[in-house]
Amino acid sequence: MPWVSHRLSRARLIQDYQVGLVSREAVQDADFLLLAAADFHGYPSSAACPICGEKEMRTVYWVYGDELKSRAGTARSLEEIDAFAAEGLTFDLHEVEVCTSCKWNYLLRTSTVLPASGFQPGV
Repeated sequence: MPWVSHRLSRARLIQDYQVGLVSREAVQDADFLLLAAADFHGYPSSAACPICGEKEMRTVYWVYGDELKSRAGTARSLEEIDAFAAEGLTFDLHEVEVCTSCKWNYLLRTSTVLPASGFQPGV
């Protein structure tokens, strides 16, 4: 399953923050729902937060697509995403990193899961 990486724009934003071109408020903007999703559905990350340095980073997966119906636009576990793929559904998958300490968050990569794509998280 091919992914589209957003790590280059992430690096650029972090650099702009570090040199003062972007405010702290602009990069620490995770809302309550994203933080709750990170706590409930998120997976621990080994990376430290690029903004505050804490090791409270979580990876959250969000699903979007008409075939998901009421499940679209929600955070899901990898097991649930596997089940959607096994149902033969086509949907978009977003991988987001979230720091539950300082509210940093960034869309790391996106992909479209197709019925025959063989979803493999982390690949």
